[in-house]
Amino acid sequence: MFPRFVMPRSLNGFSHVLAFPLLLAAGTLSAAEPAGYLEKAKEVSASVVERFELPDSKLYAEEEGRAEPDMMWGNGVMFSALVGAARHDAGYRRRMHDFFEAMDAYWDDEVKIPGYEPTRTKGGNDKYYDDNAWMVLTFLEAWHLTGRSGYRRRAAEALEFVLSGWDDEMGGGIWWHEGHKDESKNTCANAPAALGCFRLARTEKGRKQAELDAWGDRIVVWTVETLQDRDGLFSDAIKVPSGRINHGKLTYNSALMLRCFLALHTRTGKAFYLNEARRIADASEVLRNRDTGAYRDHAKWSHLMVEAELELYRRTGEEKFLDRARATVDEHYRRWKRKPSGVLITEASLMRELWLMADLETEHGRAFWEKLDGKPASPSGVRDDR
Repeated sequence: MFPRFVMPRSLNGFSHVLAFPLLLAAGTLSAAEPAGYLEKAKEVSASVVERFELPDSKLYAEEEGRAEPDMMWGNGVMFSALVGAARHDAGYRRRMHDFFEAMDAYWDDEVKIPGYEPTRTKGGNDKYYDDNAWMVLTFLEAWHLTGRSGYRRRAAEALEFVLSGWDDEMGGGIWWHEGHKDESKNTCANAPAALGCFRLARTEKGRKQAELDAWGDRIVVWTVETLQDRDGLFSDAIKVPSGRINHGKLTYNSALMLRCFLALHTRTGKAFYLNEARRIADASEVLRNRDTGAYRDHAKWSHLMVEAELELYRRTGEEKFLDRARATVDEHYRRWKRKPSGVLITEASLMRELWLMADLETEHGRAFWEKLDGKPASPSGVRDDR
């Protein structure tokens, strides 16, 4: 299914001497549980469904009061919010699956390698590779939650499309657009693509698992060598063929690379990868608002850093990562209480954040992520201190 390649170099080509992994001890999460997020998540979710659902199509409006459904980026955020809700409320499972099937209207299967189009055009539109990469991650989460094979199958199909966006210009990397609009290769396409490879690989065995892990490794190497700045954060994109780098720092770019390093730590147990995830998180301090403690990016970007810091918190038990996630979610909720947004992607971002925080309040939420995050390997010769 996936194109073959020869790895240009090992991931250790940019790593330091490996030390030891650190694993969150059992029971740590319960010591720092937030309060009240479950009720807030229910409140916001009910509002979002009431104001944005389009009952006839089972899709969701891009803007409140309009009948036009959102584009695939907004759909991906909304679907991830519904997956979070479905962990806590069985009623959302039906809504989640209806939405999954309704998004077939965006799926272009009239081409050699099918993928999601940004709108319901069914051919002829310039697909985004990052739109499809987000769907890989959220569909795999839905599959882990429900066991329904359709989610995993579509995740694999969408990932095949994403990987078809790789070529050797500028040394590799996945384009942002299928049609090379803007002539750029972006972190927002490459980082979730790599994480999707790692996540799907964990559902496979043997040759398929190795092939997916190798693809993820290849994408991480290129993204680090091309788009990571000295401070650890990731620039937005590189222009092809000029090589000019857009040094803008958006939270979701660094967030997804942070999660890639956590995935590598899970697979290898090597402390370098966990330390690199910490370094990215610590460097992200400059992206926070000094007055509120929240990330200053729009919620459509910063909710993904909340997700990354919660994953890092679950791995390390370090309270600062939970505190920063909480500060951002609390600020977004305060703004919502003052005046809800009329834009779906903004509302769905808050809905997703709140359900992720609610996971820490419940036994089944904690158990879900304990299983999905995985336990870091203990390779021979690497000390495994706990």
